[in-house]
Amino acid sequence: MHRLFFVLILLIATNGFAADVTHLYQSEKAVLSQSEAERQSVSADVLRQVLLKVIGDAPLLEKTDISAILAQSNQLVQRYEYQRTNAIADDLTEPDRLEVVLTFNQLGVNEALQAAGLPIWGASRPETLVWFAIEKGDKRTVMGADTQGELLQTLTEAAYDRGLPLLLPVMDLQDQSQVTFADISADFSQTIESASQRYGSQVVLMALAKYYPDGNVSVRWHALISGESEHWQSRGGEEDAILAGVDELSNRLSRRFAQRERLVDTDQKLSLLITEVTDYQDYSRIVNYLNKLQYASEVQVTNLAGNTLELTMKFSGDIDVFSRTVAIDRVLIKEPYSPTETMNFRLLP
Repeated sequence: MHRLFFVLILLIATNGFAADVTHLYQSEKAVLSQSEAERQSVSADVLRQVLLKVIGDAPLLEKTDISAILAQSNQLVQRYEYQRTNAIADDLTEPDRLEVVLTFNQLGVNEALQAAGLPIWGASRPETLVWFAIEKGDKRTVMGADTQGELLQTLTEAAYDRGLPLLLPVMDLQDQSQVTFADISADFSQTIESASQRYGSQVVLMALAKYYPDGNVSVRWHALISGESEHWQSRGGEEDAILAGVDELSNRLSRRFAQRERLVDTDQKLSLLITEVTDYQDYSRIVNYLNKLQYASEVQVTNLAGNTLELTMKFSGDIDVFSRTVAIDRVLIKEPYSPTETMNFRLLP
């Protein structure tokens, strides 16, 4: 079974705003056998991969002593299974390799991270729309969702390994009339941002990959994250250059959206006023959404009048990260400033 099939699901099954990543606490590693001894011997390496996805910030993980967490790897395993995958998805003659897939206990991992003072990036993550231009000799192209080749495989697998939901443009006539290779090469961000509106993604990534005769590739990356621009570059072989670029995207996004617990004796209490609540389904959607946010608990309704819902909840995280996450998730939209301490929102359809 080819792993790329599962990775491509991540490109398709998204809603245009944020996606719930379901594999954060699961990862895999190649093994030679299905023996318990070998499975236990690789569990720490697999857990480290999981921690990288859950935290999202590789440099932060590298400089933090996580040896105590890794020492619990076998105790934190919730489930395991074996699968055979093909290393090269388009080569059916390539022999399958055996992998062990470990799923770790989410609560246990989160508690260990909290004890270490590390942030947690929740399952709801902003979807990134990728406009990827390729310059290879005299050939200049823009990659679309149906593009074939190892470059797409490398890009999507790198994003999958870091828990990043990606979306590629379909490059139909509408996309082709709005965005060309020249637009991406010249970094015409306004043009590309305008063309991206049909997809609804809050994060837009523009990449220009240039191939050189020596086999190296240089990639210029430009991300628009909630209207703010961030730039970086990567270089090396094709795989290394792509991996480095995607890793940097994850690092930067996690620093905006990973939630860190406030080390105080008592949780702060937030008051929210939400309009456009018309029925029980709306009410249920709001409560379920708030309850799944990191460090939010005890959501309680204080008043429901007309189409306006008032509630409170305990919250022990960073308010700024909370606001950025809500904006990306597109369940609630923040209303203009209110002179009270109540946070005002409108429920989106």
